[in-house]
Parts: sequence; C-alpha cells; structure tokens
Amino acid sequence: MPTRHDALVPILPSSDLDRSLAYYRYLGFDILEHATDYARLTWNGAELHLYPHPGLDPLANSAGCYLRVADPALVRTAWLRDGVECLDLPIAERNGATLFAVVDPDGNTLRIGPTLGLVSR
Repeated sequence: MPTRHDALVPILPSSDLDRSLAYYRYLGFDILEHATDYARLTWNGAELHLYPHPGLDPLANSAGCYLRVADPALVRTAWLRDGVECLDLPIAERNGATLFAVVDPDGNTLRIGPTLGLVSR
C-alpha cells in the first residue's frame, strides 16, 4: 500500500522573482514552475514557493523557513565553497540543532539543520 506524505510548504515574499530564482538555483534548487505572479522550487524533495512583493524591504522582512537535510555540514561546506554566506545561529537544540542559516536577497532566512526521526505520541 502506498504511503501518504503530507507536506507543509513555505511561501516566501520576493521583490524580484527572477533574482530570487537565480539565487535559489545557485543554492541548488530546481524550478518547478515560474509564472509572473508565483514560483515553485524544489530541493531534494522539499518545496519552496515564492510570491511577488514589489515593495518588500529586506531589512524589515521577518519571513523564513527551516530546511532539514540529511547532512547539514556537507551542505554548508558546499555552499561556503561556492561563496554563499552561511551564518552561525545560537539556537537551543531541543527541537534539533540549527547548524547555520542563509539569508536571501529579500531578507528571507533559511535555517538549516538535521533531519529528525518521526516522534510518536
């Protein structure tokens, strides 16, 4: 029997969809869809959506998401090698360590940490 996978997909603002798509492609995301009013990307099965927000102030933007990956250190090493600025974050580890973060040109913060196993209730 097939397993059903639900997903929660972050939708982040972008003042310039073309610039945002170039940035995320640089990080290794693939474009699933690109229209004038919306974009969908994927990275190893995780989705990220972007919508246009022409007046967005990157310094006032508090949007972001958490990307869980199998080997955050490997991702960080690759991104640093490619010239991506990776920020250290002092975050409590009770829900999983956030090993680093990147901030896109619009001020969206992507926090990166390890994949966690499912927790039963």
